[in-house]
Amino acid sequence: MIRNFVAGVAVVGLAAFGMPAQAEDVHVTVSDPNTKVTVQDEGSPLGHPMLFVMGGGNSSAANLDQVGTTNFDTGYNVGGGLGIQLTHGVSLRASYTYTRATTDPNSVGFIANTDFDRHYYGGDLQFRAANSSGLMPYLFVGGGAVTIDPASNAVLSSNGTVFANNSFTKPAAHGGLGLEYQVPHSGFGLFAQGDTWTYKFDHYGFDKTQWDINWGGGITYRFGY
Repeated sequence: MIRNFVAGVAVVGLAAFGMPAQAEDVHVTVSDPNTKVTVQDEGSPLGHPMLFVMGGGNSSAANLDQVGTTNFDTGYNVGGGLGIQLTHGVSLRASYTYTRATTDPNSVGFIANTDFDRHYYGGDLQFRAANSSGLMPYLFVGGGAVTIDPASNAVLSSNGTVFANNSFTKPAAHGGLGLEYQVPHSGFGLFAQGDTWTYKFDHYGFDKTQWDINWGGGITYRFGY
């Protein structure tokens, strides 16, 4: 189901954002037929790499248990990535995000007040509504994996014993929305975005589909301008 959803969003994104931006019309009046006119392209990012870094907050949209008593407090995230510009509106990217959040003090006793590190890594297609204003909304969809790692490395069961395989990794779907302002005649841009990672949290006695949300802002640079 998740795979079909990702494929559907990718098709819609290609249709909506993937068309190359049209060059502005150039009107030249030449009175002398012997005059040589050369029109130079300012530069194109197509086929060139791009880099981005960001930071912000992290939260979980779903509780870990069925009764809703075990969840995570708001944490923080830092991350970045690189990619390649396929068209003016489409980029293929690889990203990594690190987050830390603490379980709520009112959570199940053996896991309450425990710091958890989460490592998100994967790839996505970014679809930007490229235009001449420099202000570009975008969406992205992809997938990867999430590694859950208790910072204390000692998640205890209710009888005081350490859980086996404290750190675990699960496949995840990834998607989000954002808004970028690209500095005119420059590869630099500023952006704000929100994204979510969806995966199965099935360790430490829990078994829930988890929706982790990251939000924040950052800087991007596209080579080739």
